[in-house]
Formats: sequence, C-alpha cells, structure tokens
Amino acid sequence: MILLSLSLQVFLFLFAGMRRRSSKWFLQTVLWLAYLSADSVAVFVLGHLAVRAREPGHELMSFWAPFVLVHLGGQETITAFSKQDNELWRRHLLNLVIQAGVAGYVVAKASWPDARLRAAMVIMFACGCLKYAERVCCLYLADTDRLRRWNKSNLRIKLEGWHQHVRGKGWFSRESGTRDKAEENMRVTLEMMKKGSSSEPPSGLFWDAVTLVSDIISMDAPLNQTQNITVGAYGDLLPVMLKGFLSSESRHSAYEHVGALLEHCYSRLYTKDHLRFCFFQSFDRVPHPILKTCLRISYLAILLLMVFSIVTATTIALALFRAAEKGGQLHDSSRVDITVTYLLLVGAIALDVSSAALFIFPYLSFYRPCLAKCIQSVLLPCCTKQWSQQLGQYNIINTAGMSFIGKWFACDVESKPVTKSIKEFILDTLLVSGTRKEWRIASTRGQLALHYYRMDHHQHDEHYSPDKHPAKTTTTLKLLGETFGSSADFPTSVLILHIATDICYHFGGTNHSDPDHDEAAVMKHKQTSTELSNYIMYLVFKSGVMLTINSQIVHDRTRGEIAELLPQPPNVHRRNKDAPVMKLFEAIKKQEEEDSMGEIQIRHHPELEKQQDPTTEIENQESANIYDDNTDDDDHTKKLKRSFKTLNSPVLPRAIAVAQELIGIKNEAERWELIAKVWAEMLYYTAPRCGGGFHYEHLSTGGEFVSHVLLLMYYLGPFLPPPLDA
Repeated sequence: MILLSLSLQVFLFLFAGMRRRSSKWFLQTVLWLAYLSADSVAVFVLGHLAVRAREPGHELMSFWAPFVLVHLGGQETITAFSKQDNELWRRHLLNLVIQAGVAGYVVAKASWPDARLRAAMVIMFACGCLKYAERVCCLYLADTDRLRRWNKSNLRIKLEGWHQHVRGKGWFSRESGTRDKAEENMRVTLEMMKKGSSSEPPSGLFWDAVTLVSDIISMDAPLNQTQNITVGAYGDLLPVMLKGFLSSESRHSAYEHVGALLEHCYSRLYTKDHLRFCFFQSFDRVPHPILKTCLRISYLAILLLMVFSIVTATTIALALFRAAEKGGQLHDSSRVDITVTYLLLVGAIALDVSSAALFIFPYLSFYRPCLAKCIQSVLLPCCTKQWSQQLGQYNIINTAGMSFIGKWFACDVESKPVTKSIKEFILDTLLVSGTRKEWRIASTRGQLALHYYRMDHHQHDEHYSPDKHPAKTTTTLKLLGETFGSSADFPTSVLILHIATDICYHFGGTNHSDPDHDEAAVMKHKQTSTELSNYIMYLVFKSGVMLTINSQIVHDRTRGEIAELLPQPPNVHRRNKDAPVMKLFEAIKKQEEEDSMGEIQIRHHPELEKQQDPTTEIENQESANIYDDNTDDDDHTKKLKRSFKTLNSPVLPRAIAVAQELIGIKNEAERWELIAKVWAEMLYYTAPRCGGGFHYEHLSTGGEFVSHVLLLMYYLGPFLPPPLDA
C-alpha cells in the first residue's frame, strides 16, 4: 500500500498540470480519483503502520511513517483539485495535527539501537511535517473568504482614489504626478502585450497574477484599474495610445500575455508557487533600486536553498540508511522491506529534484530563452500550451431531441478550437471601441453595433423609410433592437438571437449588392458569428452565467417546442448539421399555413410585433401605474398575471421575426458583419458578469476564452462596467 501511495504521488506530479491545458472530462475524472485516493490511501497506510510496525520481522515499517506525511504534503503541481478544496484548509490543518501525532507515535516507538537509522527517520519526519504544513498554508492562502478579506483594503483604496478624482484633487490630480505615472504604466502594459508571454520575469508575472486574483477572481463585479481611469479621463490620450496599439502587427500577442497571467493565477490558487513568492512583492517598498535588486536576489537564493534543503535532507537520510545497512543493522529485516524503503527514499529524492526543476525553469525561460526553447522543443505540444484553447459549443436546435442520458453525460456540448480569426476579431473590435472612447461597451449588448449600422444607412432619421435605400436593406431592425435592449432578459435575448443566427446561417441566401463583395470575409464573419453564438449559449445555459430560474424555464420550454417540431431524432441529423434547422423552419412554415389565426408569422405586422414583444407593453403600463394614485392590490395582481404571460410567451416566433429582419439586409457582407459585432458585444457584456467564482473554477478545467477577454478589457482601458451596473 505504501508503494501505491508513492505511485499516486508520481502520477499527480506528472499529470496534474495537464488539467490547466485540457478540458477533457476523462482526464479530469482520472485526476479527481487520484487526488482523492492519494489522501485516503496515505491515511490508511499510516494507521496500518501504527498497528503493525512493531511486529517481529517488520520493525523497518516504522521507518515508512514519515514518508506518509511527505505524501500527504502533496506535490508542487497540485495542492487543491478545486476551489472547494481550498475552502477546506481547516480540515487539512486538523488532519496535519492528527497524522503528525500518529507518525510521531510510530517514530517514538521505534526501538533501533543504531543512531544512523534514528537520525534518518527524524530527518524524514521533519521533512514530512514541513511539506504537509506547506500544503495547508497554500490552501489557506487560496481560500475564497481570505481573498475577499484581503481585497477589502485594496477596494477601499481604489474607492478613495476615485472619490478624490471626482472632487478634482488627490491622487488623480495633475499636481500629484499620478497622471504621468499612470500614463507611463499604461505604455508599459501595451509594450508587454506586444511582446507576449516573454515580456516579464516569472516573479513579476506572478505578482501581476496576485493582483488579478485580488481584482478579478475574488470579486463578483470586477473594477477598472485606477491607471486606466486616470489616463482615460484626460482628453484623447488613451484613445491615441490604443490607436497606435491597433496599428501594431504584434497586437495579437496580447493573448499570450494574458494567457501567461492566467497561468500564474492557476499557480497562485492550485499549486505551491504562492508560498515561494509570498514575500517577494514587499521589496517594492524599498526606495533604492540597487538595494531592492540585492534583496530580491538574496530572497531568490533563500528560496533555492529552501527548495534544495529538502532534497539534501532526503539524500542525507538515504546515505544514513545505506550506511546502516552496510553496518549490518538491518539483518533482521526482510529483503522486501529494505527494497521498499530504498524505493521510498529514491522516489522522494526524484520528486523533490523535479519540483526544484519546475521552480527554476520559468527563470531559465526568461533569462536564457534559447536554452529554454531547446528544452521545450523536446516536450510534447500539449505540455507547452497555456490553456486548452477550446470553445464550448451548445446549439439548442441540433441537440433539442437528445435523450436524458445524452444530456446527463453532456453530449449536447461540443468543443471547438479557438480560431485565430475569432481572437483577432474580438481584440480589434474592442480596440476600435477604445479609440472611439466607447468605454460602456460592456453594457451595450449589441446596441452600439446596431447604432453604427443605422448611422451608415441613415436610419437615425425619424423620417427614415426603407424605400429610400432599397438596395441595402428592407427593414428598420426594430425587433432586433428590442431583443437585446437594456430592459430585456439577457438569457432570453441570447436564446432568441442564437436561433435567429442559425436561421440566417442556413436561409440567408447568397444575394449581395456590393460588387466588391469579399466571399472570404463573409465566411469569416459567418463562422465567427455561429461559434460565438454557440459559445455564449454554452456560457449562459450550460455554465449558468447570469441564468435565472425563469430563463431556464423559457429555455427548457423552447427546447421542447423544437423537439416536437423536428420529425426525426437528433442522431439522424448528425451526418448533416443543416438538417435540424431546415426541418425546424419547414415545420414552422407548415404550422403557419395551418394556423388560421396567424399566431406564427414570418412577416412583420404591427399587431404581431406587439404580441411578440409583450415586455414593452408591460413596461409602459408599469410606468404609467407608478404615478397613478389609484394603484391597489388588483393592479399588482394584474402585473403578476402579465409577468406570467411574458414568461410563457413563445420564443420561436420572435426568433423567426428577428431572423427575417436580418435576412432583409440584402448585402450579405453587411448582414454578417452586424451579427458578428452584436455577438462580440454580447461577449463583452458577459465577461465581467460571470462572477469571480466562475473564473476561479475554470482555471483548473482548461480555462475559458471569456476569462482572456475579461483580462483584455481590464488592461486595455476602463471597459469594465461601473459597480452599480454590473
């Protein structure tokens, strides 16, 4: 059993880091079983040793007790499997006291006359207690409640700075010099983003990640950086800087930079890295640069000494054990027990040396990049990725009729690689908004894209008529604007726009009025739109981002309606992914023809628009009742009834109507550019509202693209919503 415990530790050391780069459920399940089994097996072995260590011929078993503490201390690559494990640090602290007491009892009862064996056992006992204490400290430092308490002081400082900024004095004033410092910090940030992941030493990246944990991961409503607010408050300074960044060919290396930061966030929360750097940032307060550098170098030397001291101690224990064996002190022990002891000692040394190598390699990659690249070239590509680089895809039409078992095994969710075109489109759209000083893009939900489309087609004129520009559009896109308006339920808006996007993709036609039409650009926007649509559906309805019980009911009912309209089970459509949408559209058209009341209409009539968007009518009536002195309980009851009616309002007719509006844009390039920009704004809206716990948890399951988008918004400008709007 002790060898099984060692094998589990080796397995966790080798493969635990892969969960940061992979979202495969099989790998997550195997690692979860290994993580839970490692502690259970170690505790069982220690109890077994406490009972059998003094049996004749098995006295050497007492030497194994300290190794159980070493195994309970875990590996450098994993201290916690999930966020909930970090919250259980008190349980591990109690376990440390109990298991250290049991191991100490076994060590104290060992009756060996040879001092070398006693010394080796005491050394390993001290190493085991130290490693287990390290793990408990890491769990405590990553606890959610502690992170929130630690973040309170930083939040008070930020709020005080913003208050002084509103009053026109203090830190943000020109006299304080903060503006110049903020401008310089912003320029440094943009330069680091151009250079990618190799722009900063590991210690600097780690403490940037610590700041991110404080500002992003431990908060449900992340706040903008003070430097971004400071620079953005003075004229066109920040837009000019972002315009220069937008013109740079290396701007897309920003994803590598934020990926490296999230990689260190993972290390901060799920490994022992935080314990290695916990005092490093305090040297920033030292005013003299030379003294600061000397202190940091000294601290790194101490860290290396601490890392290698355990290796040295274990090596000394191995030497003492070998000397005792040669001295004939183990003649009463069986050969099997002696071999197992050697395996435990050699295994402990190998794991400690490997941990030291993991600690040194990031510095090697920064200060000796050529040597680091040679080492990385030997490794598998999966070992060098920053994250999984996968987009979760959930399409309600293609999976509507799936069985309960398929849903339970999450077969309705697929993964696709994040394409370069999506990364470029999301970053460039964000930068363009920054050059226009559109800092509220995280609150627009597609309204900005629709506004600019209407401006380009003169639809801002109240006397606008589609007949003035028949070659460009045959619709005012009124229903589209109402779909993602600020008063609309966001998950329902996502659902409507998702179905409309699918319909446009399969029935949009190929009619374009622009002679300079670029087919490649159209396909690029179509692919971007559908993948973003499926991804945001995955975030909202499969990951629970901003999902309410009412929205879940609307989703389930819509999914049931689609399943009833589709004449064949979904597995028949898997060979042809166009089939479900085509069958759905044909079924709706057939139902329209059979329905004499015209409840499902493809064309837009004023009465139908009122029926399809009951929220507008309800809001108008509620606004009128606010000032009505005769409002009573009957009015409240009527409002409740109207709310239930809104909840039961079918989604499919509205989605069909929105799709018909979009298809009315005859220029296919303009249509799909608009749809792609709307989905981009939907993603900007979602990113700061996922909640800190969402980003915390998904760091250990392959990562999420929305976390990278959130960091881009955090670093490139004051794009995050105000606290009251989040």
